[in-house]
Amino acid sequence: MNDSRQWPAVSGDFEVGNPSHCVAICTLGKKIGVDVECAIIGTCKTENIGIERVIINIISNPNIRFLILAGPEVPGHLTGRSLRALYHNGVDEDTRRIIDAEGAIPYIENIPLEGIDQFREQVELVEMINTNDPVAIAAKANELVVKDPGEYTKGAMWVEFKVTTKKSPKRAMGADVILLPEFGVIYDSSCSLVMNQQSSATVSEHPSLAIIEVQDDGTGTILFGREV
Repeated sequence: MNDSRQWPAVSGDFEVGNPSHCVAICTLGKKIGVDVECAIIGTCKTENIGIERVIINIISNPNIRFLILAGPEVPGHLTGRSLRALYHNGVDEDTRRIIDAEGAIPYIENIPLEGIDQFREQVELVEMINTNDPVAIAAKANELVVKDPGEYTKGAMWVEFKVTTKKSPKRAMGADVILLPEFGVIYDSSCSLVMNQQSSATVSEHPSLAIIEVQDDGTGTILFGREV
């Protein structure tokens, strides 16, 4: 890297290795000590701002050509699956929602579309979601070094990262919303309660309009619901 700007471009829960290395490792919801040389290794726990930080730190370093996605999936956020969907499908240009993402709030709002395109072109995504074995992750990283195609030809893209204060688009909910699909947890819009998903349907003459947000405070997933 010949750019005088400091890399990584944005802060996060990661450790920097060799910036000239071709492999970056994301261990999703858990710090995993992997004894292997790489450009950067760290966690990513949210399907919006967390993914945005990963993208920015990759596109600002053209030496990174592989992203290993490993570690435990993040309940509710489904960050790994959302990042995989972003890589394969991109985002809706109007809503900025990751196409076919399963996470609760999978919106990429603080990165230009060309930055998302560069991320998808620059790296090869290596899927090892729910692999927690540091030896297996290290072995895969060493395999990828042999395949290094060299520095990304379009060079580094530096994005000024400022999180917008606007919320994701509000949507009226006329049906239950699945919050934690792996546990069958839903938000019942008819009674504004979070509960286990049932096979029966509930009909209300006066349903309330509500929005739901999922946030991670570092200790677990918090659900915020409010009427609109």
